[in-house]
Amino acid sequence: MSINVKDKIKNGFADYNDSSTSTTPVTLLANTWTDIPNDGLGAFTNLKSLPFGINQLMDNSTGYIDPTQLFIGDTIFVRNDYTITPSVNNSLLKFRYELGTGAGIYQLETIKGRLDSGSGVGYRLALKPDLIYMGDSNTKDNYIKIQVNLENDGTLENAGTVIQVVKGGV
Repeated sequence: MSINVKDKIKNGFADYNDSSTSTTPVTLLANTWTDIPNDGLGAFTNLKSLPFGINQLMDNSTGYIDPTQLFIGDTIFVRNDYTITPSVNNSLLKFRYELGTGAGIYQLETIKGRLDSGSGVGYRLALKPDLIYMGDSNTKDNYIKIQVNLENDGTLENAGTVIQVVKGGV
């Protein structure tokens, strides 16, 4: 029985767990966009379910999403799992993806809300996936930064990022 190439093209995912911030959290400076690192060396990293023909979805030297092996029309769902510990109660947290390059750089940004249960308290953000589609080569051919901005100083610990691929391109 021969396998049709179309049968090999399938959806899949990668789960990149970070170990770099568990012992040394990232320092967040007030009102400064900060990249979320991910070394992919965490105990629960799982790269066994990547789609056919894709060998990575993240650059573990930077923590940037690497969509360069995807096609125009493909979609990724990204679920980040990180903890922010603000130094001041009621600090506003913003989150964004920075996509594209050069004059074509753009951001997909959201307000996560005010962290109002106290300063020095860790706020875990983990359950809401974000959708990013490969609508053009500026998006598909360039890394995607994952960033946070906290109104006041604080720290960040990254548990990891799951990237689910839904094939739609050819």
